[in-house]
Amino acid sequence: MTMTTAKKGTPMAMRSTRTAITGFALGAALSLLGTVGSAHAAVQGATTTVQANSNLRGGASSNSEYFGTTRVEAEAAISCFTYGQYVKVGNYGTDVWYQGNVFEPTHAYLHVWIWGGNVNVGADPAPGIDHC
Repeated sequence: MTMTTAKKGTPMAMRSTRTAITGFALGAALSLLGTVGSAHAAVQGATTTVQANSNLRGGASSNSEYFGTTRVEAEAAISCFTYGQYVKVGNYGTDVWYQGNVFEPTHAYLHVWIWGGNVNVGADPAPGIDHC
């Protein structure tokens, strides 16, 4: 598995499968630890899927740096959302964009932005996902 990092200020990098899996597991563990012992803890994000053929960007705009396109419906760990460029496809349009990590069978994209219409969360913005 290769990994693409799109975090602002960090160059795009390729990493090993072990690094990707370790980072994902560590992130999930830290997220869970952050809510232990507090009934009022804020939601740390959401695990969901991203539709096939979704463009992954460096910002909340279709003009932002392009990092790749999902080839299949991919697993995603969403960190937060923001309001960005309004995009309309078919009968659906939204200005909500989600930031997170997207995992395909052979590639991981870290810290990328995905247009809300391509993230399977049910509503934009999704309840329980914090504003960035």
